[in-house]
Amino acid sequence: MTSEKQKWQYPTARRDESSVENYHGTSIPDPYRWLEDPDSKETEEFVEAQNNLTRPYIDGNPAKETFLKRLTELYNYPKTGCPFRRGDRFYHYHNTGLQNQSVLYSYASLEDEPKVFLDPNTFSEDGTVALGAMAFSKNGEFLAYGTSASGSDWQTIKVRSVESREDLSDVLEHIKFSSITWTHDHKGFFYSRYPVGDKSDGTETDANLNQMLYYHIIGTSQSDDVLCWKCPEEPKWMCSAEVTDDGEYVLLYISESCDPVNRLYYCKLADLPTGIAGCKDQLPSVKLVDNFDAKYDYIANDGREFSFLTNLKSPRYKLIRINLDAPEQEKWVDVVSEHEKDVLSWCACVNQDKLVLCYLQDVKNVLYLHKLSDGSRITEFPLDVGTIASYSGRREDSFMFYKFTSFLTPGTIFYCDLSKPELEPKMHLETKVAGIEQSDFEV
Repeated sequence: MTSEKQKWQYPTARRDESSVENYHGTSIPDPYRWLEDPDSKETEEFVEAQNNLTRPYIDGNPAKETFLKRLTELYNYPKTGCPFRRGDRFYHYHNTGLQNQSVLYSYASLEDEPKVFLDPNTFSEDGTVALGAMAFSKNGEFLAYGTSASGSDWQTIKVRSVESREDLSDVLEHIKFSSITWTHDHKGFFYSRYPVGDKSDGTETDANLNQMLYYHIIGTSQSDDVLCWKCPEEPKWMCSAEVTDDGEYVLLYISESCDPVNRLYYCKLADLPTGIAGCKDQLPSVKLVDNFDAKYDYIANDGREFSFLTNLKSPRYKLIRINLDAPEQEKWVDVVSEHEKDVLSWCACVNQDKLVLCYLQDVKNVLYLHKLSDGSRITEFPLDVGTIASYSGRREDSFMFYKFTSFLTPGTIFYCDLSKPELEPKMHLETKVAGIEQSDFEV
């Protein structure tokens, strides 16, 4: 063992003793700050020296192939996402087992044979270009989708015709930390982007500043996009948009970090005399919440009565209702109060007047159906000990899908028709793994 250790000649990591930061009067040495520049010649040489040391050892270790073979066997099983409907078609993601990227399939009904709609594995030869943010237009005729290369957060957004399955001429760049949300006239969508910089390939180490919200009209150049929000006096602030289910409002979520807090503004689209295209630099929005005290996520609205999921004075989250005509906080109403122990992980509106609530109860998820009107509980869906990995179902849908995973199953998708008086979830798809029989185990 001693002779083996003597063969290792680790590359020397230079210490820069002059690199010192002062935090609140305390000097903190940071001698390896130079390694934070991935493009410097010194960093590249150090990384190459590390690889030259470790790679021969890893590649020459006889246990490598044993582990690789077994891990490949364990991961080689089909993976399917929940079906979701957009327009008059259904979609779902599917991976045969070891594909670099999951493929998006399309079909007219749940009984039809799915056909490939968008295959990210064709975006590049090595399969390292992934599908990012995506959103269908309200009528289901167009898909705006983002692609990112080599694990980068930067995305390029393109637009695809659902009928022809071909991309339009639209190409949007300099996009990071962005959602995509269409207006209900199907003409365009909101997205967030940063100013054009010197580098945006994912290897930059400087902070991204001055994010802006734009509106893109399909068939036009990105240079003609409408600037809808910016805040140069707060360069770290970020903005994302969401169009409400009725298409009447656009909500602006303002955040400054990854903390679960955001400001909340809104704009009634019908109040824009010349439409979004007539705006200059800023949508005329109303500041409903203008602080970073809590997080607010839109769930549903009926006219000017809005329901939000929030952690305001409720770290385990709750559902509240706000009337835009009486927006003072003291007039906000709890629809589903914070649970004394369980955490409300997420909430969705489905079948017009129903709420699906998913809680984290100890180490497992529980799933409930409530009334939107008063928050009262209708039923609890049966679940074993495990996790709801994904869900699909919108307010306009009379059905819902959810995918359950556990120590025993990599995924079972259930379907529930919410238009029927008997709410009985039925198994839609069960993923089987070779060599594992669930009945042999008990949780």
